[in-house]
Amino acid sequence: MPAPRVPAAFVLAVLPAILASACRRQPGEPVFVIGLDGQAGPPRADTALVVPDSVPPPDSLALPDSLPPDSSAIAPPVYESLEGAHVLAVEVHGSLYATLQEACPDGDPDVLGAHLTRCLWWDMDPWHDICAGDSIIAIYHDSGAGMENRTVALRYAPVAGTSNSAFALYQYRRSGDNYPSYWHPGGTEVIRLLDAMPVSTFEEITGVFGEPRGDHGHGGVDFKAPEGTPVRTPHGGRVVRMNWNTEYNGQCLELDMGGGYSEIYLHLQGIAPELSCGSTAACGSVVGWVGSTGRSYSAHLHYQINDENGYAIDPYLFGGSHSRSLSGADLEAFRAFTAACDSMMAAGAR
Repeated sequence: MPAPRVPAAFVLAVLPAILASACRRQPGEPVFVIGLDGQAGPPRADTALVVPDSVPPPDSLALPDSLPPDSSAIAPPVYESLEGAHVLAVEVHGSLYATLQEACPDGDPDVLGAHLTRCLWWDMDPWHDICAGDSIIAIYHDSGAGMENRTVALRYAPVAGTSNSAFALYQYRRSGDNYPSYWHPGGTEVIRLLDAMPVSTFEEITGVFGEPRGDHGHGGVDFKAPEGTPVRTPHGGRVVRMNWNTEYNGQCLELDMGGGYSEIYLHLQGIAPELSCGSTAACGSVVGWVGSTGRSYSAHLHYQINDENGYAIDPYLFGGSHSRSLSGADLEAFRAFTAACDSMMAAGAR
C-alpha cells in the first residue's frame, strides 16, 4: 500500500515552526549546537557588517579585534614563544579532567583542563565526544604569558572506530590584532567571529552557547575583554529592560530588535547614559562597557539573543559567522612557529 501523501498546506504550516525550534534552547537544556561548519549567512539588511581585512568606515561597527578610535591601545602580550613551555601527552581514560588529574596533579589540572576545553570546543563537543583511548598532545605555559589561556599548541587524535576527526591548532597573534588567537595548520582561524560583533576587541571567547554549566546550558557567548572596552549593539533596538536581577547579571541591558527577538548584555561596567527604558539604540552605537559586575570572576561580556518566547537561541545560528585566514608575512611566520611546535610535541610524545 503506498504511503499516504502529506498535504502541501500542512507542510507549509508546520515547517517554519520546526526550523525555528532547531536553533532554540529551552531553559536548562544543555545543547551544544554551534554551527561551525556552515558558511557565513547572507548580510542582513538591518546589520552593519564589516568585511575582514577592510578598513571600517566612520561610525560603523569596528573590524573584529581592531583598534577603533574609542578604545585605548593594548600592549601586545608575549606570543609565539616556547621558552619555559611544557609538553603534555595523555591518552584519555574516563573524562579529560580525570585524565589530567592523574597526568599533572601538581600543575593546576582543573585550570589546564578548562583552557584545553576552550581550544577543543570549536572542532568537537568536548563534553560528550571525547572517548577513552583518544590522545591529546599539548604545549602549555605555567602561566598565560600575557593570556589567561596557557595553551600554546594542541594536537588531538581520536581512538580508532569513532567518528571523531584529528585536528591541530596553534596560538598566533595576527598583525593588527591585540591578542593571539588559535589557528589550524593551514592558517584558518579556529574560532569563528560573529558577522556582526558586539565588541571590537577581545582576548578569548570563554563561554559558548549550550556549554554545560551545572544543571543548565549556557545561554549566550562570553567575550573576555579588558574592563571598559566599548560594547556596541550589532542590530540596534529599543531598550526594554535595564539592571534586573543584578546580583547575578550585574549591570545589564535588553534591546528589542523587532520580530520578537532581543539582545541581552550582562556584567557591564556601565550603561550608556543616554539610554533609558523606551529609548532607541542605533545599530553600531555604544550601549555600555565591558565589566565584571554581578556573578562574574573576570571582566567579560555575556552576549545573548532571546526569541519571542524568552528562550535563548545561539547567536551563531541567528546572525551567521566567519573565520579569518592568515596570509603573506603572517602565514610565513605562523608556519615557522608551527614547525617548532610540531618538533617540540614530537619530542615530548616519545
